[in-house]
Amino acid sequence: MRLQPYHKSILPKVVSLLNEAEAGSYEFIPYGEEGLQAELKEASSVLLATDAQDGITGLAYLGRQWYGETITLYIRTGQWEVGDLLLSALEPRTQTEELSTSVDTFDRERLAFLLERGYRADSTLYQMTAELDRRRRLRHLPTGCVIGTLKTDEEEALIQLANTAYAGERLRPGTLAQWRAQNPSFGTDWVQVVRCDGQLVATVVARFDREYNEYFHANRGYLGPAATLPSYRGKGLSQALTAQAMNFLRERGMRTVCLHTWERNQPAVRLTTNLGFRVVHEWRILAKRVRG
Repeated sequence: MRLQPYHKSILPKVVSLLNEAEAGSYEFIPYGEEGLQAELKEASSVLLATDAQDGITGLAYLGRQWYGETITLYIRTGQWEVGDLLLSALEPRTQTEELSTSVDTFDRERLAFLLERGYRADSTLYQMTAELDRRRRLRHLPTGCVIGTLKTDEEEALIQLANTAYAGERLRPGTLAQWRAQNPSFGTDWVQVVRCDGQLVATVVARFDREYNEYFHANRGYLGPAATLPSYRGKGLSQALTAQAMNFLRERGMRTVCLHTWERNQPAVRLTTNLGFRVVHEWRILAKRVRG
C-alpha cells in the first residue's frame, strides 16, 4: 500500500472508487467527473492510496467550510487500514488546530473507526423536509421592517449580511452567478430579505434542489439557513422569511422543501418545526484536535 498525490488523469478511476464506496448511502447520487473535479479543485490537499496493482483503494482531502477545516475520507468497503494510512498522512497538513468530518448517523462502522482515531462527537446536522401543500401565514414584522427580494445591485450587501450573521465566510463574491449556472431560472427574486429602515438585516435563499430532482425525478426545493444580524434577532424575522420562501417555492411548482440545521440550534429547529418541517436524517459531526 502506498500514497500518491491526486492527478486529473486518473479522475475516472477516482469516480469509480467513490461511487463504489458510497453506493447505498442516504440519497446517494453517483459522482460525475465534472462535479468531482470541481470539488477536488477546492481542496487544499488531496491524497490517494493505491495497492500493488496500482488500483485505487482510498481517497482523502482537506477542505474548508465556513465553520473550519474539514477532512473527507473515501475507502473501499471494510479497508480501514487504508483509512488509517490516509488520515495519518493528511492530519499533520492541516493549518488549524482542529479538524472536523461528518458521518451518517447510521454508519456505525465508520463512526467507530473515527472515534478510535481520536475524533469526538461535536454536533449533529439535521436534514428537515416539509410538504408544500398549503400557503404559510406570515407573521407581522416590527414597525419599519418589510419583506422583499434582493435587488440586483445588492450582492455585496447580501454577502456581508450572511458572513456577519454566521461570523465566518458563509458566502463569497460570485455566489449568485454560481447558483444561476446551476439553475438558469434562479434570480435575485429567489433571495428573500427583510429591510428595516432601509437596511438589509435578514435573508433566506430559496433554490431548486437540482441534482436531487434530476436523479430522483422529484420536485423539491431547498432553503439555505436564515441569516439575521445579531441586533435584529428575536423579532420573528427568520420565521416570516422562511414562510415567505416556502410560499415562493410552492408558487413555482415545488411539492416539498428541504433544509439543513444544527441540532444545537434549537431556535431554528423550533421555528422550522412550527412551519411543518420534520427531521428525516442526521449526520454526526466529529472533531479532532490535531495540534496545540
